[in-house]
Amino acid sequence: MQPLVRGLTWPVVSLVLIGASHLVGEMVRPELHDAIGPAVAMPIYLVAGAWAAFGTIRAGGSISIGLVAAAILGLLPVGLQLIGFGLVLARDPAAVTTAALFGWLGVFWGGSLGMGLARGAAMPDVHP
Repeated sequence: MQPLVRGLTWPVVSLVLIGASHLVGEMVRPELHDAIGPAVAMPIYLVAGAWAAFGTIRAGGSISIGLVAAAILGLLPVGLQLIGFGLVLARDPAAVTTAALFGWLGVFWGGSLGMGLARGAAMPDVHP
């Protein structure tokens, strides 16, 4: 359990700060919804998921625990979309649900990349 906690701590803090500032920004200026779309969110999701999986594996977790870390971290964008934008800002339920799934998948895909990077970095150098 400790590698999971160690690998998730800072990615969770970062995504909470990003998500909270995003929600507050759109509360203050709803037009930000048009500027902050999938092309802006996906790189953040990929990096956060990769960071979580990479950190978890480097902290001693297995590949599967690294992917579990990404899957858990992916629940943050889901919560932001369903609760923040769905309930608080009363956005269209279909759009919010699609964005929530997009967020979870983006973080999980990033976790898959981070898992590969962590395992590749742990491989011994085999140059002749």
